[in-house]
Amino acid sequence: MRQRVYYYLHKLIPMKHLFASISILFWTCSAIAQPEIVSWQINADGANGQFWNNGQLTDNGVSCDVQLVQFSDNNVYITSTGVPRYATAPFGDSNPSQASEIAYLFRIPRQPQQGPAGGTATGLGHTAVLNNGVPTFNALDAFSYNNQDIWHQNGGFFELAGFDCAKGHPAMGRYHHHLMPNPFSDSQDVINPVCAEYPSDGLLTIDPSNHSPIIGYAFDGYPIYGPYAFENEDGSGEVVRMESSYAVRDILVRHELADGTLLNPNQFGPDVGALVTPAIPPGAQPVEAVLGAYIEDFEFIENSGHLDVHNGRFSITPEYPNGTYAYFATVDENWNPAFPYFFASYYGVVATDNFGQGPPGQGGSATNVTINETVETYDSTSSLEQPKPNEPGYWFPNPATREVSWQGGHIPVECHLFDAQGRLVGRWSQNLGNTWNLGHLSPGMYFISSEGGARSPLWIIK
Repeated sequence: MRQRVYYYLHKLIPMKHLFASISILFWTCSAIAQPEIVSWQINADGANGQFWNNGQLTDNGVSCDVQLVQFSDNNVYITSTGVPRYATAPFGDSNPSQASEIAYLFRIPRQPQQGPAGGTATGLGHTAVLNNGVPTFNALDAFSYNNQDIWHQNGGFFELAGFDCAKGHPAMGRYHHHLMPNPFSDSQDVINPVCAEYPSDGLLTIDPSNHSPIIGYAFDGYPIYGPYAFENEDGSGEVVRMESSYAVRDILVRHELADGTLLNPNQFGPDVGALVTPAIPPGAQPVEAVLGAYIEDFEFIENSGHLDVHNGRFSITPEYPNGTYAYFATVDENWNPAFPYFFASYYGVVATDNFGQGPPGQGGSATNVTINETVETYDSTSSLEQPKPNEPGYWFPNPATREVSWQGGHIPVECHLFDAQGRLVGRWSQNLGNTWNLGHLSPGMYFISSEGGARSPLWIIK
């Protein structure tokens, strides 16, 4: 039997490919993986948020994280207070506000669609929601040089001292993140020392050895990942840091915009390195207007990094084995925030009802989202996985070319892929189906194990 199998493979697959190594993929697996539903951090233990108060962690009395996840075929609805589980405060710019309870109801489209050519610009206020229910803002800090609306202040520079350890701060009680919400101390060159006295876990820590997790969803329905991903869009290659295609311009004076627009003298920005006085806090000391201090200091250089003009790309990811457009929260080589931080504009059609603004505080309407359709409530304790009694089944076709599916029995709850040397090279998620894309894998012999059972051989040919 072995001789017949070997002969069969030898005819189908060139020997040089039979035991070819492939890049290691770390795929999560779930019987019914619906990341837009299951990725949220639901408060199941009744915990409240905490903040640093006179050197002591203090309960702020507000239930943290996401309170409720509801969904239909087309939308996911996220109810949250906007208060994270991780420690917040203090804010080095003397911001007197704290993370306060906001009545958020966000809507995330489940069937995202590409938007207009060139994308849709982000505005002030929330642009996405992290998976703990805290919103993100774009890179702007709402101020511009001489209030002319030409040279816009980069919040990652002018507000740097005002962020807490988790890189967040409140605006009239609305806690939010302009930058990826990992601690400042999670860096190889710390740019804000606040974590030394007032530590916080933040939402995540950077792990360069694994594909970063989903950390939230933009209002067009596309996921936002942390900074590390498979090198290639097809899911192949090593796990690498996703590099933005934005870079600071090589300028000494701010006399023209990145698109070549020449400005009149009364529209010039400050010379690079000149002293400027921030609008906040009151009485702030002048700072040097270094390159990167203003949004217009950056230019997009196509294909200079991994990501497009929106700060995303189409990708095969652990949660989307068939691929999705995705944004990435970018960092530099020292793991400090890299412009445009989350995303510069929306790639998809935006659910604009997320942009409503109401008064801060309990009962305030923070969005214009209403639920006008039949929805189900996601129970994170029971999960969406519905295992069925064991029934026989098999992988088809085998040998396979670009995809393989499970036939004849219940769909496996968990499945692992091993290479010919027995190394785990994939954990698969089926995403509401029983078919997986293999197009990014090299030809060769693999083994699939479903639900921890015996390994079944699978041959991939091209």
